Amino acid sequence: MHLIRNRIIVSLIFIALATFAWEFYIKPVSGPLYTAAVAEYKNQNYNRSLDLLWKAWNVDPNDTAILTLMGWNYLKLGEPKSAETHFARAYGFAPHIVDLTLGYAYTQIELEKFDEASKLLKQLSQTGERNADIHLAWAALYRKLGRNREAAEEFQNALAVDPENSMAVKNLQEMYNVTGDVSEILEKPEPFVRPAELTFPFRARGDFFARHADGRWRSVYLAGVNLLPTLPGRFPAESITDPTLYADWLKSISGLGANTIRVYTLLPPAFYRALHQFNSSASRPLWLLQGVSFGDPPQDNLFDPTYIRACQERIRNAIDVIHGQGDVASRPGRVGGIYNFSISEWVSGLVVGESWLSHVVTRNNQINPEVRTFQGTYIEAPNGNPTEIFLAQMIDYAVDYEVKKYNWQRPVAFLNWPTLDPLRHPTESTLLEEISIRRAVGERVGAPPGPYDDDDAVSLDPMRLKPRETLVAGYFAAYSVQPFYPDFLNYDPRYQNVQDSEGPNPLLGYLQDLKSYHQGVPLLIIDYGIPSSLGVGHFSPAGFDEGGKTEAEQGRLLARFTQNVHSAGAAGGTVLEWLDQWFRQSWIERRFEMPPERRILWTNFMNPPGHFGLLAADPRGRGIHLLQGDPAEWANKPPVYAEVDPPMAEPAGDRYDPARDLKALYADADEGFLYLRLVAGKLDNDHNGRPDWGNVNYVIGVGTVPDQAGLTYLPFIAPVRFPMGMTYAIQLGGPDSTRVLIASTYYPYEVRPVEGIPAQNILGLKLGRKPAVTDSGRFESQIAEPNRRRFSRDGKYFPPRRYERGVLREGNLNPRSPNYDSLAGWNASVQTNSIDLRIPWSLLGVTDPSSFKVFMGLERDGTVTTADTPGFILAAFSYKPRGPAQARPIMEQRHPIADALPGMAGPAQILAGALKPYRWAGWSAPQYSLRLKGSYAILQRTFQALPESPAVEDRPADRAATGSAGRQRGTQRRGDEPPGR
Repeated sequence: MHLIRNRIIVSLIFIALATFAWEFYIKPVSGPLYTAAVAEYKNQNYNRSLDLLWKAWNVDPNDTAILTLMGWNYLKLGEPKSAETHFARAYGFAPHIVDLTLGYAYTQIELEKFDEASKLLKQLSQTGERNADIHLAWAALYRKLGRNREAAEEFQNALAVDPENSMAVKNLQEMYNVTGDVSEILEKPEPFVRPAELTFPFRARGDFFARHADGRWRSVYLAGVNLLPTLPGRFPAESITDPTLYADWLKSISGLGANTIRVYTLLPPAFYRALHQFNSSASRPLWLLQGVSFGDPPQDNLFDPTYIRACQERIRNAIDVIHGQGDVASRPGRVGGIYNFSISEWVSGLVVGESWLSHVVTRNNQINPEVRTFQGTYIEAPNGNPTEIFLAQMIDYAVDYEVKKYNWQRPVAFLNWPTLDPLRHPTESTLLEEISIRRAVGERVGAPPGPYDDDDAVSLDPMRLKPRETLVAGYFAAYSVQPFYPDFLNYDPRYQNVQDSEGPNPLLGYLQDLKSYHQGVPLLIIDYGIPSSLGVGHFSPAGFDEGGKTEAEQGRLLARFTQNVHSAGAAGGTVLEWLDQWFRQSWIERRFEMPPERRILWTNFMNPPGHFGLLAADPRGRGIHLLQGDPAEWANKPPVYAEVDPPMAEPAGDRYDPARDLKALYADADEGFLYLRLVAGKLDNDHNGRPDWGNVNYVIGVGTVPDQAGLTYLPFIAPVRFPMGMTYAIQLGGPDSTRVLIASTYYPYEVRPVEGIPAQNILGLKLGRKPAVTDSGRFESQIAEPNRRRFSRDGKYFPPRRYERGVLREGNLNPRSPNYDSLAGWNASVQTNSIDLRIPWSLLGVTDPSSFKVFMGLERDGTVTTADTPGFILAAFSYKPRGPAQARPIMEQRHPIADALPGMAGPAQILAGALKPYRWAGWSAPQYSLRLKGSYAILQRTFQALPESPAVEDRPADRAATGSAGRQRGTQRRGDEPPGR
């Protein structure tokens, strides 16, 4: 027994000694690992910190410090689910540690478990600790919930504890949409006091608007521009926060002679603040047409409950914003923030809705056939189609909300466009009608799968919505009208016969027709515009083309359209638009702008929608390369090639050889163009002040995807083989013969006959074809087809309209020069013996210059595939054009080469080893400059000459906006057609 007791004692002593040795001498220690992990965390090396913490965790899996830091690391890495696991475990051990509870709360916020986050933060607040981090966490929760004002208060509380807290400052700048010091905007606004009597400073009555000022109502004509403040490198929801930029724009818009700004949707808080400040001191304030965009409904169902709630929320937000009470949650694709500045007295109208494609309206009407009437407090629709009923409901909701909350009213409308107008257009067949006609004339064609977006198949009729007496501010019609589309604007006979003082004007005819239908209701024409792009998106027989217009031509057409809108009896009009928008895309270019998320990083001069502005957003090189031959434009740019010995490969022996003697080839690039400069010995050898185009021509080969695509021979010149392939050839042959040609094997389009009607042809995509380097093929013009072939309802045939998009215009970019042309692509200077070119990236198959992406074929479904270019292979040649040879196809002319860059190794052999790629510098943020276009000054003269009152005297004050005569005419006009038309 004594022995057993001794053994037990010995065992206990051994265990104690072993435990002591494990704990203090043998067991791994987590402390140094944790300390190192903290250092890595502070240096933002979160993955390295985690590696160390996992090793420490294997030693102490229940250590709250280790678990907490693991949670913070995962949170910083954007992995809140992983962070939650570690914070929850640590919280179970020690629920009263501030840093742990704070991280746990942030994790719940990120996971949108807002109730759990609130409980954790309340626990922290109850400790009474004055901690900036706790205020920041509350603010983060409120921002996620869309409660910006409460978030701002918490950020201010954080600054009270820590005046230098950068996180609080950054968030306040975002919410108030300002830059720099935030102290000025933190002053609380005057509380809103609801007026005892209904207030409405504007009203729509009769055919026009009126404004109450100096104790009386005066008719006013709304003339303005549309504003979307999206700068290059940004999408529309990315806010401009520079107040000086808004202030400058408002000053310029007012200087234009405009009295109105139209916005599609809510803009950032900085805009409303700037407008308030401008109007508070301006003798002639700018009025605002506030749009409320809804977006497209799910499954085309406007009556989807979730969609309706979203539309109503947008209406409430817009009304709160204009009264300076806005607290709008930022969401993907939408701006938000705190709006403290009331501009309500200057808001002339509210326009709700979208320019929906026709299939949305058609489908909504089909799935909601029972919705035919509406009687609201302020507006009614006794016999409308379902989409009209939806719009009536939204308008009524808007008026009701503003009256109940603010006791204000303002004129209201829904947005419409010619595609959905209530007029009948005989030349505008639907797709199925056209297919029937095409089959009748022998074409073999099938009907494509829907939905179909026809331009005269379904209507939205503003005259079916009738304001009640309670809508004292009135109701108006708002149409977005472009002069070039739909085709019926130009083809309907009743419009073709209309003229203004400058000649035939189908747009004026349409405007007169539209106003005739909307008698008794003010008609606003919004979004009328013309782009100053090189590329054309749609042709108009009247010359009102979508693109291909200089800035001067843009200005003259906008001035003409402005006068047309006024003379047609409209209540006002707004020009599309103030600022060029790089993000906008067109159907004709969109496919070839890849990847789409980088579209905002460059400007496509061939893309019309990006160039409607009066204010240009020029790429970096616009202020450098003026195409005037100035060598200073190329300072610090080494040549791609310089002259080698012998000076000329094969002189012709006449006096024009100095023009054929090539000295250097330079290249440069920016966000919009590839720039080239070709230098010769002497361009003018006849001493007549012009280059010797009759005796000297040039061609520059461009290999955009060397060793992957292109032809091995160039046009015009004797065969010189390029084994890497040339995809483009730039012909320099004078004012009428300078263009960018494309290798036929690389061109994504082809002309092919119409099945069943071989006398007609179409321009179609080469689906499923991949380009390659080949010896066979030809260089050809780049042809585009903005207007496809069409048939009217009575069977009249309208052939397609095509043009050569690769033609480069002669001129320079100096507005003070007599040779100025805003569309200029090249210019030759006999003073410096140089030819300067700027070539839009799209004409060289570049789908994204910022990341070196170029076109590399089409999948069978039409998807564009791209390749990364290692750089462009360039080669320049001079030759003497021979008369007889010029009559032959360009691949067979084979003019002897006079000189080349790089040099020639023989009569038909380039110095292949000297060929080298030109690769520009890519970018992730574009450089640009803003510039008033030449169109601004031209339109300014017309705007400033417009009378402040409408073209026709307003109706008597006691006549309603939808008086019986106007209402009766609207009913008769469409009375013989089925519901929904």
